[in-house]
Amino acid sequence: MSYKALYRTYRPNSFDTVVGQQHIVKTLQNAIASNRMSHAYLFCGPRGTGKTSVAKLLAKSVNCSHPEKAPCNECDNCISIQAGNHPDVIEIDAASNNGVDEIRDLIEKVKYAPLQAKYKVYIIDEVHMLSQGAFNALLKTLEEPPSHVIFILATTEPHKVIPTIISRCQRYDFVRVNKKEIQQRIEEVLVNENITFEEEATRLISQLADGGVRDALSILEQCIAYAGDHLMAAHVNEIYGIATTQDKLELIKAVFVENVSELMIEIERISQKNIDIRRLTTDLMDILKEAVIYSYTKDETLLSKLSHEEVIDLLQVSPVIMLKMIDDLMDTTEKYRSSSNLLSYFEICLLKLMSHMTESEYSAQIVKEKTVKIPSSVSIVKSKIAEPITPIAKDVVKEIVKEVENESENFTDKSIKKDSVKIIKPAETTPAESMKEVYAGGNTLEKVTLDTEFLLQLLVAGNKKQKLEQQEYWKTIGDYKRDWEWQKFANLLSQSEIAVSGEGYILIADPEISTVNELNSPDTQEELAKFIEKVVGTEGKIFAITHDEFKKLSGLFVQRREMNSLPEPYVAELKPVEKEAKVSKNTKKEPLNPNFDLFGSDNVDIITEEITK
Repeated sequence: MSYKALYRTYRPNSFDTVVGQQHIVKTLQNAIASNRMSHAYLFCGPRGTGKTSVAKLLAKSVNCSHPEKAPCNECDNCISIQAGNHPDVIEIDAASNNGVDEIRDLIEKVKYAPLQAKYKVYIIDEVHMLSQGAFNALLKTLEEPPSHVIFILATTEPHKVIPTIISRCQRYDFVRVNKKEIQQRIEEVLVNENITFEEEATRLISQLADGGVRDALSILEQCIAYAGDHLMAAHVNEIYGIATTQDKLELIKAVFVENVSELMIEIERISQKNIDIRRLTTDLMDILKEAVIYSYTKDETLLSKLSHEEVIDLLQVSPVIMLKMIDDLMDTTEKYRSSSNLLSYFEICLLKLMSHMTESEYSAQIVKEKTVKIPSSVSIVKSKIAEPITPIAKDVVKEIVKEVENESENFTDKSIKKDSVKIIKPAETTPAESMKEVYAGGNTLEKVTLDTEFLLQLLVAGNKKQKLEQQEYWKTIGDYKRDWEWQKFANLLSQSEIAVSGEGYILIADPEISTVNELNSPDTQEELAKFIEKVVGTEGKIFAITHDEFKKLSGLFVQRREMNSLPEPYVAELKPVEKEAKVSKNTKKEPLNPNFDLFGSDNVDIITEEITK
């Protein structure tokens, strides 16, 4: 027997093996079970998503000799239809049979009863290729066909099918198959073919398939022919000229650290692999886009091109800067159309991306030169590519918080004399105010680190009872993810928790430094305070640090307490509450001028004139 292509070998032979079209499969199975079959169906969708395969499954199901388990793939009808030689299932390619004469010949044969099966099924593929005359000839028969005939029309371009045809059919829209489902299907095929593989290789193939299972199997077949019995990601890269995810990340990191030498070396190494520059540019856009989406949602299920560790590494740079980079990459893809040297355009584009990092540093320097001396309560730490901080477990943080609260309560005990404590006065300008000065230049890459002495003041002033009450309300933050107005902050604070709470302030601890930077940003503070007030019911200033920083701060708190050198408790600047003066019910306010009742104002003078007769 001759060799059969993989996409033909592994074509679905039952509804259970159809990949990614569950909404269509479920509907058709219910219709078959209840014997409510329509006389005409229109299957629409991209190439390789299963339109023809589902059409054949439907033909097998309505003609199966065992309707209770249709299609059974055991009876003569199922076997003949699967082999493509059943006399009552007719497949027509409308691309080559699109004239009026072919359709009239079809209509002439429709009236004849089926030879072997219960229904005569006509599968017309690429139906949008029919001419206007052919569509008109098909109209009447499609509207009222004989009871033994079912039409299944398939097309990739439903907008080219005339509305009168569409209105006579049940329309089913096939969707592009999810990359993970395609990857799973590819791995099943490789296991059946006894071929070992790397997971990265199957992930690359699923991306190249662009939502089509048939395309994925065709790509897989070519890769197997090249690789043999062990499929690696390098084989896919060599055949289709694509870079690995690691290659793309190396390029992006070289841009982030402004290392031109490393960037040129990476570009040269990639160009020697004969990699498609257009595809590489698009892939860089997708990676940055995925990082930006994760920075706002913190939802790992949305990651398809990056792992959690990879995206966390990228988030050391502000999402605002990454969005600017995406804009430049999009502009470059447009310029590729008129360029004969794509590599030069690509190199210039990456250098332009690097300029965003330099501009940010320059803006920060100007702000430092022009503004008043920044108080010591704020220290600036450049962290464009800082090493990611390993988050500590939540239960460890809770133990630390509990220990610090106990120490705080002991410190504020009346038995300790105030004179024995070394007082370190805070700076006149609060950290929040200082942050506004630093960020005035728009440098979102710089991390604002709260002063240690100020953080110790927050710990000293902490109120354990208040924090416990607020923690109960904090558990409801997840409910706001469905509220479009607050879902950004609900996602942002999904992994955060209250470390310290006091009169007029809350200190938040979070495992990720990117989240801490955004929480401390002046652009976020006002709306963030409104959201937290809505959640916990109390207003005040919001400060944030990482779990790792809080762990170090707690150790310092204990040491300073033993040395009697803790600072004074933090005192928030509370807004004065204006109280309206109460007026007694028995007190009657007399107008200052008798003209008040008449004109509604005291500032009215009546001028009288004598009239001479």
